[in-house]
Amino acid sequence: MLPALTYLQFHLVFSVPAVALLWFLAPRYDDAVRRRRSAIAIAVLVAIAYAYTTPWISYMIRRGAWWYADGAVLVRALSIPLGEYLFFAIQTVVTAFALHVIGFDPTYRDGDFARAPRVAGVVVGVAMLVGGLWLVALDPSFLYLGGLIAWVGPVVALQWAVGGGYLARTPRTWLAATLLPASYFWVVDRIAIGMGTWSISSELTTGVAVFGLPIEEILFFTAAGLMAVNGLVLFEWVLDWNDQRAATLSESASSRPPKRDSETVDD
Repeated sequence: MLPALTYLQFHLVFSVPAVALLWFLAPRYDDAVRRRRSAIAIAVLVAIAYAYTTPWISYMIRRGAWWYADGAVLVRALSIPLGEYLFFAIQTVVTAFALHVIGFDPTYRDGDFARAPRVAGVVVGVAMLVGGLWLVALDPSFLYLGGLIAWVGPVVALQWAVGGGYLARTPRTWLAATLLPASYFWVVDRIAIGMGTWSISSELTTGVAVFGLPIEEILFFTAAGLMAVNGLVLFEWVLDWNDQRAATLSESASSRPPKRDSETVDD
């Protein structure tokens, strides 16, 4: 067994190089508006990641779904190690850079507000929330899996309620941008578990694993990446929709004949 890394050492070895490589490969947009919007989208998604993930991760750690090796953690807040907080931002940034390396078109098109995919996405998201909570109540071994599904469900419902039509016509983009970074995190997560940097509870998980990596961890990195990717693409897509709507309103206003002043009638 390789010697265990501290959480910060793990980031230096695995996370920082991934961020640096993808930052180097990411396109530098000539369009200043696109460049600014991309940067704002990443910043907003990082903030949302902290706000939405912190309570859930804190709860899971306090319940004992996973824990860290002695000496692997230097600082904690709300039971969460500093390294875990750093990971919220790192995974979001890595996923964002991967998305831009792959490339995506945030242009709004007619049909992107189609009702069917939006309703379907909401139904799936609500079903995930209800089903995940049911699993948590069913048996302790479903705590991590059920809690994860319930945590993701509301985000799925919200994102598809907003841009279900757009997401339905661009699956290759967001699937690729989700799975490529997730695959990297699967590998390094398995290495960290093998080193003993952190451990996953056998009592609070299903015990199903792929090459030694618990299925819950596989689904976590996939789900977190998916939420980040869809949030990023929808952020720019909504702005493009607003641009087109504003341009249409402006053209409509400019095409109207000027109003005539009412004629005065001399007595």
